[in-house]
Amino acid sequence: MKTGKIWMTLGTLLISSWCEAQMPVSNGGAAPAPQSGGGAALPSSFDASGSAAKPQQNDPSRKGETPPPQLLGMEMPLMDPSSDTVSYNGGIFDVGNNAAVRARFEKYLQQIPDDSAESKRYRKIINEILKLTQRGGRDSRYVVGSETLIRVGMALYQANEFPADGGQSGTLASAMVSALDVQRANLSRERKNAELDAEMDALVRRMDRENAKNAWTARNFERYKTKDPKAKITYTDAMKDSRNMLEADKANVAEKKAEKAANKVASEANFLAAKLNYQSILISIFLQRRFDHVVIGSRVYRHLFKDGDVKLNVDEDSQVGKAFSKGTGMPPTVNALDSAASNARREIDQSIQAVHSALACNRLGEATQQLIAAVAIGEYMQSVATFPAEARRRIAQYWTLRKRAYTALNARDYATVEEVAAKMKEMDADFDNSLLLSYTTGKKRQSDLAIRNAMKALQAGDEEKFNEYIAEAGTIWPRNPNLDKGADMLNKIDAGDPLKEEFRNHYKLGEFRRIAADRERFKVVNMDPELAKQYEEVITLVMKIDGLLEQLKTVAQQDTTLGPCMAYEKLIEWQKEDERYAQDKEMMIALKDYESQAHDFVQALRDAERCEKRGEYGSALSCYYRAQCKYPGSNIAKEGIRRVSDIIVNATYP
Repeated sequence: MKTGKIWMTLGTLLISSWCEAQMPVSNGGAAPAPQSGGGAALPSSFDASGSAAKPQQNDPSRKGETPPPQLLGMEMPLMDPSSDTVSYNGGIFDVGNNAAVRARFEKYLQQIPDDSAESKRYRKIINEILKLTQRGGRDSRYVVGSETLIRVGMALYQANEFPADGGQSGTLASAMVSALDVQRANLSRERKNAELDAEMDALVRRMDRENAKNAWTARNFERYKTKDPKAKITYTDAMKDSRNMLEADKANVAEKKAEKAANKVASEANFLAAKLNYQSILISIFLQRRFDHVVIGSRVYRHLFKDGDVKLNVDEDSQVGKAFSKGTGMPPTVNALDSAASNARREIDQSIQAVHSALACNRLGEATQQLIAAVAIGEYMQSVATFPAEARRRIAQYWTLRKRAYTALNARDYATVEEVAAKMKEMDADFDNSLLLSYTTGKKRQSDLAIRNAMKALQAGDEEKFNEYIAEAGTIWPRNPNLDKGADMLNKIDAGDPLKEEFRNHYKLGEFRRIAADRERFKVVNMDPELAKQYEEVITLVMKIDGLLEQLKTVAQQDTTLGPCMAYEKLIEWQKEDERYAQDKEMMIALKDYESQAHDFVQALRDAERCEKRGEYGSALSCYYRAQCKYPGSNIAKEGIRRVSDIIVNATYP
């Protein structure tokens, strides 16, 4: 548990070094997409298994939490190795959808596996250095000591010559040399201070002897006082010389004490500077994901600085110090770096093993996710660098489809999304395409519904609503094939004035059939309320006439004797009721057709009408009866018989 916390904390620092500058920060991680039709927002991303990135900005369960740590005034992304996601600015991001990670990953997939003879020699040197620095190994030769340290330094300079190293070995070796130089300088100062201590001891002893001698001389001089002037002069000169010598010795001792203190301060300052320099290099190579070098440098640190202090000299009140203390509850140490780097090496190797296992089972989505995590964290690890070319090719094909689906999703090209999702499903049976399909299906239906509403608005003569719905449909699904209908309608609207004039001419001349035959083209006149009523009138009339003619046709076909007679009579009655029927071309054609089929009945009616007009009422009555015999249900014949009979019976001749 403790190791996991250390890894999470140091993962924060690691991820911040390569994705902080390019991490998206808007909409809680959602890719920018317009809202349309009141539908759901466009998914920001989906990972290789089909799952979506989950926004956490408005998550109620996260209210009241401490804000994420900041480094140099910028929020630090928090890497969660358990889910291959990064928490940043209130959102959870799939690392496979981060621009920096995608660029690195795609570059990695295109590279040839670094398995050349030169690379093998380089990795052999690094592995040998790891063995040399492995404290507590079975072989005593691998215990870090002075002789081993020299071998480590020489091997690091040798590894520095290989391009794959990137100069990291030379940097680490230079830091080791600098630390050793400082310690040699400090040792020289310690020896100098020992010499100063010996010199000061000698001076102090001489001063003690001189003071004792002066005290003895003074006592004897007082005891044997003499009046000899020469003796007094001699005594006075001797005491003066003694005092001068003592003053000189005191000054010399003070100078040596100051020199000793200055040496001690310089040693401590240089030792601390060397430690800070070495620690900064350790953190730097850790952030560059050179985990082998971090392990080597951490192991060598314990030999270079034998004071037992492995705490990283980071201000506890700084954001970096807080990131460590909050993640582990303890101050940052070199051992923490060593543990994190060692754990990262193991995790990366296990991730690569998982990739191979997933590829063997054709679980390309899982393999892609595992490889993304391995490359993002351990790009320079041996297992990652030597990953086989064929396996890279398979993942690259799947990754290309994934990226194409992601691009099409952001472009709202839902047909392409469904096509790519189907191909991904073919490559990986475990791929969950339900998220994509449910989303695209909903959006396509939304767009089609907006087009349908536009059609209704057009029929209702509401041009403003028509434009609104067509724009909405195009925003939801720009490549909706049904949008062509809307474009045609827009063209018709643009050409509306000539069509309106043409419609007025046809309506005035009673050419209803011409309007009905081209009803789609004339539909644009619905934008005019007055013409809309006329358009509806024409279409309704033509449809009614067609319906009536179809009914008559059915009756005439069922009874070929009386049916045509009834059809003819109905047509005559309708024409009398509405003069527009008499102007309809189809009704006129039908009338002539039924007239030929019911020739005897029609002829009898015509003869009766001619006789009635000439005043030959007896003959007219006879003809009406003859017509009734042909078609007993004839209303025209019955009405003629009643009318002529009244004239004859009542003698009301005109």
